[in-house]
Amino acid sequence: MSVVNTMHSKRVTDEVRHANDDLEFFYMEARRNRKIANWAAEQLGFNRKEYFLELVEADLSKAGPKPVIDRIMVDFQQAGLNISEETLWDQLRTFEKDVLQDMLTQQAERTKAEIKAKEKKKKDKKAKSKKDKKKKK
Repeated sequence: MSVVNTMHSKRVTDEVRHANDDLEFFYMEARRNRKIANWAAEQLGFNRKEYFLELVEADLSKAGPKPVIDRIMVDFQQAGLNISEETLWDQLRTFEKDVLQDMLTQQAERTKAEIKAKEKKKKDKKAKSKKDKKKKK
C-alpha cells in the first residue's frame, strides 16, 4: 500500500470517527434535554411531551444548552417559581452525567456481547475443525 493510499485511508477513518462522535453528542444532548424538559414540566405542571417539543424548538434555534436554560427560566419566572439559574445548570449537568453514564453502560454491554459472539464463533470453528479431522481419519 502506498503512502498516499495509507493517508487517504486514515483521513476517511478519521472522518467516520468524527461523524460518529458528532452523532453520539447529538443523541446525548437530545436525551439530556428530554430529561430536563420532563423535570421542568413536572415543576410547572405542564404536559411533558409538549414541553419537550417546545424546548427542542428553542434548542435548535441556537447552539448549546443556553437557549434551553433561558427558556426554562422564563417559564419558571412566569409561573412564579423561585428556582435559580444556577439550580437549572446544576440539574442540567446532573442529567448530562446520567445520560453519559447510560450511554457508556450501553456501549459496554454491546462490546461484551460482540466479544462473546466472537468467542462463540471461534469456539464453534474449532469444534467444527476437530469434527472434520475425525471424519478424515
